[in-house]
Amino acid sequence: MGGAAMDFLHVGMKVHDIERATRCYAAAFGIAWEPVREYQLSHISLEGDEAPSRTLVTHGKTAQGFEIEMVQGLEGKTADDLVLDGREGVSHIAFTVGNLDTAIAGATERGLRLVSEYRSEQVDFAFFAGDDLGGVLAQLVHFKQERGRS
Repeated sequence: MGGAAMDFLHVGMKVHDIERATRCYAAAFGIAWEPVREYQLSHISLEGDEAPSRTLVTHGKTAQGFEIEMVQGLEGKTADDLVLDGREGVSHIAFTVGNLDTAIAGATERGLRLVSEYRSEQVDFAFFAGDDLGGVLAQLVHFKQERGRS
């Protein structure tokens, strides 16, 4: 996290009914959605503790390529819950990074608080909170392989 701008990845939303929300955004705004996938994350941390969760996730794009991620929690608490509690809404803004450890160090040096971290063979990511982030979380994502798209 230096002076150069990071690559934008997506804006993330927490929703209660992912099928209803994606239908609405598709019909009203023409968003093209990937198939909804279920994820079970057993080794994810949330505020320093292991916090297994199960979610439904999809990504959609506008005609210009702006990406939106929708997440519906099924079990457990996620980073999105830290800013939204039981509400729906925009929860985070995500950026891609070349090295997650370096990016985590830079973010914490700048006063952001690491609130969640996950590592796998495909992707590593971390969520940060901070008073100056405007009420949303910042997510830093490192893809270890080509990003799967449907």
